[in-house]
Amino acid sequence: MSAAPVPAPSAPSAPSVVVCGSVNVDTFVRVDRFPTAGETTIASPNGRALGGKGANQAVAAARYLDGTVVFQATVGADADGDAALATLTDYGVDVSAVARAPQDVPTGQAFIMNDADGENIIVVTSGANEYTVPAAQDAGGTAAVLLAQGELTPEHSAALPQLAQRLGARFVLNLAPVTTRDPGLLAAADPLILNESEAAEVFGTTSDATDATSVADAAVAAVDAGLATSVLVTLGARGAVLVTAEGRTDIDPVPADSVVDTTGAGDAFCGTLAAALAEGEDLVTAAHLASAAGSLAVRGRGAAPSYAGRDEVRALL
Repeated sequence: MSAAPVPAPSAPSAPSVVVCGSVNVDTFVRVDRFPTAGETTIASPNGRALGGKGANQAVAAARYLDGTVVFQATVGADADGDAALATLTDYGVDVSAVARAPQDVPTGQAFIMNDADGENIIVVTSGANEYTVPAAQDAGGTAAVLLAQGELTPEHSAALPQLAQRLGARFVLNLAPVTTRDPGLLAAADPLILNESEAAEVFGTTSDATDATSVADAAVAAVDAGLATSVLVTLGARGAVLVTAEGRTDIDPVPADSVVDTTGAGDAFCGTLAAALAEGEDLVTAAHLASAAGSLAVRGRGAAPSYAGRDEVRALL
């Protein structure tokens, strides 16, 4: 008697990662050095590209993840919005949950000044990003990870834990910039990702606010007090510090062979971390992979165009 046929596994009904956040069109200029207050500096144009922390992190996740990345955002009913959606699609991001703002609201924009050392100063106009409401832009089904940033309005950010719960997803929050300190939002994030200055602002560190030791101690105290589930403090070229209920883990930096532009390196870190978690990596391993992705991202100009793929990230680590 022949064996009964084994039914084929059902196709997944939802993405592996949902990214809810901002999308901008970035305008780049280059200067020899940053101007001081009141000073006029001559700059060289350096092009326009896709930007916004949400869009950057969605691309980074899609570059790493062997699965689907759905992006929830809002763009204007303008040519910049059309271009942003086309670029995201080219990078393999599902934009079916991206909404259009009212007719007179433009797509978000960022103006980025890079100096000779590859450092940057960024000014953002939110535009259509202010219309992104997580509760109203549910991707449906389930997901492994919901990733968000601080570029939503505080009122809209407050809905993120409920969206994660509906999706059955692990909630990862990169609170950049620090637009809210909602206790429920901070406690729901696992991990809460901050750079040194953001961590000092969130945890109220007053002495040596940008010193890694004092910031890490403040993160440990926050986790011990139940104010946060886990915290990941990024330290740029010095790596990162991960704090969980089990204690502190230092994430060693992965040295970059050259630094051309640091724009979007933090977003490469966050998007790769979310993708690695979605694939079942533990938080420590995911953080090491994220560190490698951030290091690779500084070799090229811009954000999304500089992101490495999965094989290159894993090979570097």
